[in-house]
Amino acid sequence: MINTRILEQRLGWKVPRDGDEDTPPPTRPIAHAPMLQGRVTNARTGLPRSHRRGAADSVWAEIPQVLSAPDRLSAKGSAPSFARGSVGGTAMDQLRTQLLRVTADKGWRRIGVTSARRGAGRSFVAAGLAVSIARLETQRVLLLDGDLADPGLADLLGLSAPGSLDDVLGGTRDPLSQLVRVGDSMALALNDHPVPAADERLYSPDTILRWRALMEVAAPDVVILDLPPLLDDAVMTALMPQLDAVLLVADGLNSTARDILECERILEGQLPLLGIVLNKSEDRDSRRSTRRR
Repeated sequence: MINTRILEQRLGWKVPRDGDEDTPPPTRPIAHAPMLQGRVTNARTGLPRSHRRGAADSVWAEIPQVLSAPDRLSAKGSAPSFARGSVGGTAMDQLRTQLLRVTADKGWRRIGVTSARRGAGRSFVAAGLAVSIARLETQRVLLLDGDLADPGLADLLGLSAPGSLDDVLGGTRDPLSQLVRVGDSMALALNDHPVPAADERLYSPDTILRWRALMEVAAPDVVILDLPPLLDDAVMTALMPQLDAVLLVADGLNSTARDILECERILEGQLPLLGIVLNKSEDRDSRRSTRRR
């Protein structure tokens, strides 16, 4: 799932080894340095935000529970399992460990998951990461469907959205009514209808206040947002001020170096890039060893 060797081959990426400097392609005038490589050098900017567990317990108790535990959540179709110990679950646990180390150091809570274009598996990565965080039980996580023009998280997970997110953003429904709960440490803000003219409406102060209320009503420790593609949808650009950082998902079959570089140019100076996750890939390296019986 996260294959740096294929990133090097297909996207012209050179992942630094121990003691090496990050050496981008000569034509890559980008200042971003992925933060999930153990190279965070900035000093802590502030203490991580914490919530009093007792104050949030009553709110979480009001959220309807649809599944008893995060490991019971799964993606439809042939997608890998999120469950603990599975190949997909193990990869997500590794990503979770790196991500939480960086977010704790920086005091970040609102993490967006995006891609250059549609079809890269953003929703799968966002859901798997949220499930992995929820397994810790010491962290309450909110998974939010932020693809306002083309919501699909509920369908991917085989769940029903409580209603249209448009009603919450329009102020006719309470944000808490948009949430469902999986176990005691994971909440989901699902959506079943596109939000009309979402990119324009997100420049309204009232809409932004309702969007923030949706993220904060359950007082989660971490918010993972399944966001639209950076190059295909203006909603992503409109939501950038509401995020602390982003993960970029690259499609191992279709993403190009040009797409990745363009995403970095858009993000540079606007939003920290945590790193790039390669999805939909198979390592066919002829050097890999055969199974020992």
